[in-house]
Amino acid sequence: MLTRDQWIAAGFDALDQEGYPGVSAERLARRLNVTRGSFYHHFRSKEDFVRALLAQWESDYTDRMLAYAAEGRTLDDVLARYLVVAADKQPQREIEIRAWARQDPLVAEYQERVDSTRLSFAISVCRARIDDPVDAELIACFAHLCLIGGQQSGHRNQPAAFSQLAQTALTRLRSSLHPSQL
Repeated sequence: MLTRDQWIAAGFDALDQEGYPGVSAERLARRLNVTRGSFYHHFRSKEDFVRALLAQWESDYTDRMLAYAAEGRTLDDVLARYLVVAADKQPQREIEIRAWARQDPLVAEYQERVDSTRLSFAISVCRARIDDPVDAELIACFAHLCLIGGQQSGHRNQPAAFSQLAQTALTRLRSSLHPSQL
């Protein structure tokens, strides 16, 4: 019998390969070559499954990502980690979740919380290292938008190139600030 974690892994595989329409009990059961009864043994409903799937995504793609980024020593290092990890962690999954969020209020709730958490992290990191709160928020918002834009653009297939491009832009933005603000 399959475990709950195997169903969630299959949900991510389906999301990555087929998009959010592939995340249904029937399609997942076919993918795993089992009956839908196994699905309902672990999850009360599709909503229960979606919540479990998105909670796992939120943990992996936000909590762990931000913990890694926070290990950076300088602002440039923290922001570079913030962008590299996001680019490296299967950006197609994020694209699919964003598309799904436009169709499903439950998914939108998770997406909004993830975006809010990530942006709050970027703002707090920048405010701790940049004197002017307006400049700190500007740089943080720019980094956050680079994260989303890089995933949505063709750069998602070249995480190193995307990260370097974003880092160069952030460095130039920071260098344009008054030296006392760095």
